[in-house]
Amino acid sequence: MSAGYAMEHFDATVIDLLGAVLRWLHVLAAIAWMGFGLWLRRLAMRSEHLIGQPAELEVWETHSLGFWRNQKVTRPTPEQIDGLVWSFVQIRWLFVTGVLLFALIYYRQPQLYLVGPAWPMSSAQAIALSVGGLVGAPLLNEVVNRLNLRNERLYDSLCVVHLIGWVMLYTSLFSAHGAMIQIGSMLGVTVVTNILGYLLPATRRAAAALKAGQLPDPVEKVRWDRRNKHTLLLPAIIFFMLSSHFGGVVANGHPFLTILLVLVASVVGRLILEETHRNRGVTPGRWVWAGSLLVLGAIVLLWWWPGTQADARPQAGLPYTEFQIGQIIGQRCAACHSEQPSFPDVAAPPKGIIFTSDTLGAYAHRIDLVVGNGTMPPGNLTGMTDRERSALMQWASQRRD
Repeated sequence: MSAGYAMEHFDATVIDLLGAVLRWLHVLAAIAWMGFGLWLRRLAMRSEHLIGQPAELEVWETHSLGFWRNQKVTRPTPEQIDGLVWSFVQIRWLFVTGVLLFALIYYRQPQLYLVGPAWPMSSAQAIALSVGGLVGAPLLNEVVNRLNLRNERLYDSLCVVHLIGWVMLYTSLFSAHGAMIQIGSMLGVTVVTNILGYLLPATRRAAAALKAGQLPDPVEKVRWDRRNKHTLLLPAIIFFMLSSHFGGVVANGHPFLTILLVLVASVVGRLILEETHRNRGVTPGRWVWAGSLLVLGAIVLLWWWPGTQADARPQAGLPYTEFQIGQIIGQRCAACHSEQPSFPDVAAPPKGIIFTSDTLGAYAHRIDLVVGNGTMPPGNLTGMTDRERSALMQWASQRRD
């Protein structure tokens, strides 16, 4: 092994280790922030007026063989405000680790993770296109949020339109996985800027008013409720950011439809959860049916709908032997999927998948799926021909039978 290769492999290993640390910190921050937010939302939905104290609310809970009483105080004293614990630290950790992780993985190898075969582009172009969305989405969202409070239907419509517009853009220009990661990141950045740019300052203004013996501005509470609608999309953000673990969903050939269904499922899921809280822990029957039909419809659309991409079905009579199939794999796939990957900055085989003569059969189904819809090789960086792609699919389908 040459000194140059050893140093390159060492650098890639260090970067992978740094990425693993950032992933862990990012996940911890996400769990802490979202868990706290969902718990507070549960309290808000299940609260009841205290007897004789209509200005305050209470919630009784049970956990760890104990019984807990939580109260919402409408007008706390200045002394109580001084002991207030602010809950915005986790969102800062989430934002910082997310930005570093996105740059470390996706901007370091945009050809591998973002660029799709339909629209070949340079790494600089892919990064610029991605940054444009990460900056443009929260700015556009802020413009929409500043609409007059009386125009709620217009506000909701514009939110839907500009979200669908971003989805159409990136599913057209990026790979399926790249589009999901991009949309998830854009939604995450939009949520963070909304919280740190408006909700945190609004909370500070409310605390300052209470310390001065005044009531917070009621209009700000209405604006808060409008901006807080972003929480309906939090499950979708989680799904998109973990999409690399859902190979079958990412590679189904319907990226636009998949992303829209995930967004709809996120909203419906959160509405069901909140309705369950309002109903004292019981899910109303209409929401059970709505959720069940949504899941069934998603399965039918994503797995049985005719493919929207060019479908390279196997051609009959291709004279490829097992040895020749191994050569195709070695030339087009083994740069990443080998014990010591030779692809730049790839220190370990993605998802631990190593192609050898002994393991190829076990991955036949996955090869048939991702090769057939063009997901692999990413951006067709290794130059797989249509004939080779068709031969691999024919071989894979035979090995599965």
